[in-house]
Amino acid sequence: MPDTTAHSRHHRNPFATRHTRPGAVPPLDDEGRPRDLVAVVASLAGLPQAAIVGPHGTGKSTLLKAIEVALSAGGRSAGHLRLQRRRDAVSLHAAILRARRGATLCVDGWERLGWPEAATARLLARLRGCQLVVTAHRAVGMPTAVRTGGSLPLLEAIVDRLPDHGGLIERADLADAFARHAGNLRDSLGDLYDRFERRVRRL
Repeated sequence: MPDTTAHSRHHRNPFATRHTRPGAVPPLDDEGRPRDLVAVVASLAGLPQAAIVGPHGTGKSTLLKAIEVALSAGGRSAGHLRLQRRRDAVSLHAAILRARRGATLCVDGWERLGWPEAATARLLARLRGCQLVVTAHRAVGMPTAVRTGGSLPLLEAIVDRLPDHGGLIERADLADAFARHAGNLRDSLGDLYDRFERRVRRL
């Protein structure tokens, strides 16, 4: 039975975007264990271009954000750019041209680009001596540095790191949401958000 006394202390949904967006939860591997970020960054050394590859909602953006933060701390970041539409290629090309030689530009949503825009970005990066680290849903002709995948243990580990839900969400809810959304963790968390809201309204 849900612990409504514990829930009375809650004023906000723990599954809200501000708690689950990239950077809010540390990057975890497919089993829900913290990723060795130092090792991930080290694996990128010597790769002019590299990709984080995996299906929708499996933690690619979270890992890319963590990589960018780590590179920034060492003065090696050329920034973080999220592509939402094909015409964002103009901003990408401009960011590459501004990048220092040897810096790394993190690009989220590489699959948004068409072939000509992607080829131009890769050529500009080589000419500028700028490293590209991108996220993509499938292989994009770059070495795959990390391959992500959704799993129920990973979803459970993420939920364990969110603010307390006051007993309104059970482990069975996590399994059901995960199955309903075919392993897409982002959509599973959205599902849990809705369940939390429905149960709050019934209190």
